Amino acid sequence: MMPRKQRGVALIVALLVVALAAMIATRLFTTTGADIARSESQARLLDAQLLSQGMEDFALVLLKRDLDLGDGIDTNNDQWASTLPPLPVPGGRVGGALVDLDGRFNLNTLVRVNGPDPVARARFERLLAALKLDVGLVDAVIDWIDADSQVSPQGAEDLDYLRADPPYRAANRPIVHVSELLRIKGVDREAYQLLAPEVCALPPETGMNINTLSVAGIMSLADGISQDLAKRLWRGGRAQYRSVTEVVDELTGAGIVLDPAAIQDFKVSSLYFLARSDVELVGRQYRFYSLLQRNAGGGRVLQRAQTAFE
Repeated sequence: MMPRKQRGVALIVALLVVALAAMIATRLFTTTGADIARSESQARLLDAQLLSQGMEDFALVLLKRDLDLGDGIDTNNDQWASTLPPLPVPGGRVGGALVDLDGRFNLNTLVRVNGPDPVARARFERLLAALKLDVGLVDAVIDWIDADSQVSPQGAEDLDYLRADPPYRAANRPIVHVSELLRIKGVDREAYQLLAPEVCALPPETGMNINTLSVAGIMSLADGISQDLAKRLWRGGRAQYRSVTEVVDELTGAGIVLDPAAIQDFKVSSLYFLARSDVELVGRQYRFYSLLQRNAGGGRVLQRAQTAFE
């Protein structure tokens, strides 16, 4: 017989799945788009978008529930962090996952109001080193974000990008999406594939959740953090620090000296999440991404992106 605790978890999961089905049904049957004459391909895409928005609703419910009933911290042990297996829907299947973006390096912390941030620069250099990438890339990323046209030692500004075919200019503003890295000098496809899962583009005041950092992310926190130490702190991806003091004490005990300014960015909860929706309809597959911001009232969708593939 199933233990009482397991029965309780199974019941919660079942209720959440029912809630997801209801949200998806609501999205599908309340739309007025079906009244518009459109091609089969367009109809299929719209249906896929509605399903993905049902997944968004479900993700926001999970995050709000965790905020209301949780313990005040966010970890990869939380229910929202569990991948949702494909569920049957009319004509196909839908599934998805939530990722904590606060557990990644925020590229927009590299440049503050008063110019490049030395703490963020050092952290990004350590992240690049942990990924075995050229640490000189930090100059190019800073030049892409900062408002001036002065070229850093290993950076690039408008004159460098205007030589491209087709020509373009440096953004000179905060990064909107991590895919902008592909337009930055020195970031090729291979480097991007290593960097993309480790970075995010959020408001610069957003801190880092130490519970959901990767091994490379932990190595970036301070000089001298070896891969072995980072893996120990990572806890197999299941770190569950209840306060910043806990991880600071553990690092101090390992002989790591932390910059007091760097500690101010550490936290154990999160505000920003990336929701992925995997939709299959009539043999065609779609993948949607939604940037979600959680707040006391529930949350909201800040960005959406979509890819389609056979």
